[in-house]
Amino acid sequence: MKDMRINAGEIELQVRDYPNAGDAILFLHYGGGNMVMWQDVVPFFRDDFHIVLVDLRGHGKSDKPKEGYHIDVMAEDVVKVLEFLGIEKAHVVGSSLGAEVGLSLAANHPDKVRSLVCEGALFNEWGPYGLCEGTQAAFEVHAKEKLESLRNRQENAYSSVDEMIAEKKKFFDKYNWWNETLEAVIRYDAIKREDGKYVESWGRIALQYEIHFMFYNFGEYYQRVQCPVLMMSDLYPGQDERELAIMDALFKLVKQGKIVRVPQWVHPYGWMITPEAGSRVVKAFLNEIQEK
Repeated sequence: MKDMRINAGEIELQVRDYPNAGDAILFLHYGGGNMVMWQDVVPFFRDDFHIVLVDLRGHGKSDKPKEGYHIDVMAEDVVKVLEFLGIEKAHVVGSSLGAEVGLSLAANHPDKVRSLVCEGALFNEWGPYGLCEGTQAAFEVHAKEKLESLRNRQENAYSSVDEMIAEKKKFFDKYNWWNETLEAVIRYDAIKREDGKYVESWGRIALQYEIHFMFYNFGEYYQRVQCPVLMMSDLYPGQDERELAIMDALFKLVKQGKIVRVPQWVHPYGWMITPEAGSRVVKAFLNEIQEK
């Protein structure tokens, strides 16, 4: 294992590399997460794959520019990482934001991606694959209000990292999800301000991300993907039927692949709460496509 900083043009990204003679597999974290989220997933793949973990821009120990949070820009960052490591082609596993970046990478750089796992990027906010069913005018009002709320939101600040962790633990304890990996992700992510207070990376970039996310059309990306795709989602009682219908519609644009709905999966925290369940689904998918 080797930790390094890689120049991605205007910024540097923090990368963790696990060299191996097997195919490369790139893991991309959710918005507000970082590479540490994969620490319990890595053992399931370490013997067979060359694993690469990345802190996406604005997250973890990577640089945190004020702008550049469109998934196409973030995908170009990842291309630089692959090129630096001499990886011509990789399997990509993405969670939430990471799935969106992986989708952009597969659509815009099909020569770089062997397969794509999307635990995220399964619906838009609006449009033909959107959750919002109203008129365009109504959606534009909704989007304006949401973005304005983010602009006016005060940054949560804590006197220490331990205080931040204690506050976050209250939320996860409600569902009995809290564990050492979640704590490690939060601890790794903490940013110390000039006034000595600690804040989270996501609070600083959520607005810049949402400015773009509100208007993505993931269908335009899926229809350009050439590699096999695994769409991976929750499966729980009372799940939104529209959400499932949209995922099925997006999947029809994919040339090859499968949908797996994982019982008891918690998006995007399943990789930390039940890592074996997610890892087994991904490994089964990779085994299937490698046998063809």
